[in-house]
Amino acid sequence: MDKPGVYELVMGSSLKELLELAGSRETKMVQVGGASGRMLPEKGLDIPLSYETVLGAGAVTVFDKSRDPIEAALKTMEFFREESCGKCAPCREGTRVMIDILDRFNKKKGAYDDIAALETLSNTMNLASLCGLGQTAPNVVSDTLNNFRDEYLSRIKTG
Repeated sequence: MDKPGVYELVMGSSLKELLELAGSRETKMVQVGGASGRMLPEKGLDIPLSYETVLGAGAVTVFDKSRDPIEAALKTMEFFREESCGKCAPCREGTRVMIDILDRFNKKKGAYDDIAALETLSNTMNLASLCGLGQTAPNVVSDTLNNFRDEYLSRIKTG
């Protein structure tokens, strides 16, 4: 990022336009809307910035090609585990289990069943958590699974 900072654009401008203004290069993925926002791959940057699409809290974090989507998901889930009030089981237990699974992938010890478990947990947390934190916490996991599935598959332990 050549020019990190605070930018103000006309509502509906594309994420790609914002990144060009900031001098982004070698972009791998962008998290839009803060920790509970969306994690978009480089090919998805033509999306307009609006509240109806992805804007959320307005924060944009750019990850270059050296960054690991699974590690980014793990760090984000660790944040949500700390922020969870613990009142509802989907959030309290879901963040814990997701962290355990993501850590296995981070250590190249994932399993095919782990991918299915992450997808199920994401859906469960989204539907059954009592508040917005628990409902949106799994966004980063869902998005990295959808947009960077090959990264997960390459870390499945064989043999």
